[in-house]
Amino acid sequence: MTPDEDPSDDLWLPPLSIVVCAFLVVMMSFAYRFIPFGVTGQAFFLIAVLRAFIYWPAMRRWMARMPVAHRVVFSLVLMGMVAGHFSLQKRAWFPFIPWYIFPSLREDDPVVDRAFIATTASGKQVRLLVEQLIPSIVQIDPLDALDNPKLYPPGTTDHLAYALAKVYNEHHPNDPVEQIDLIAQAVRLHPPANESRTQPSCELLKHYDISSDRWN
Repeated sequence: MTPDEDPSDDLWLPPLSIVVCAFLVVMMSFAYRFIPFGVTGQAFFLIAVLRAFIYWPAMRRWMARMPVAHRVVFSLVLMGMVAGHFSLQKRAWFPFIPWYIFPSLREDDPVVDRAFIATTASGKQVRLLVEQLIPSIVQIDPLDALDNPKLYPPGTTDHLAYALAKVYNEHHPNDPVEQIDLIAQAVRLHPPANESRTQPSCELLKHYDISSDRWN
């Protein structure tokens, strides 16, 4: 620390402008419901971050020590994240990282989820997750999007099922997958008073025999 730096600079207390912005968020999104909280909340977060870069001494010193090229890359990534937040798409991605952002709420009821459920040689049932078996910076949208010919070629779901089985069997050679069921699970968020939502309803969409000629 140089002689002209004050240790108290590292203590950044919420200024009055941030308090006022927080009050406006509450009034606009909760009291009067003029603007969705998904918009005002993200705007508040953005204002707080920008104010930190402009006024917080610790942040300003950190940016000053950063090489120019690093500052450019950091700024571009930050602006991409901001643009993704305000895209107002129901599903969108941050640049370069597989992290979902949800600028709007999903009002689906019932909520339907597709899943690959594998049965191994021992009879054990295992859910095959793409992000677990094939981790990648490029992630697949929910399985219900795989049948959209505008996003994926025909047969993508089938190829994915066999690829997941192959990767799983490489890690579990003593108890390999023998068959896979693609199922759709539906859960009622607001069921009638005489119904329960504890157990989702399941529908079999496709069945894959891993020991078939196609697999071999």
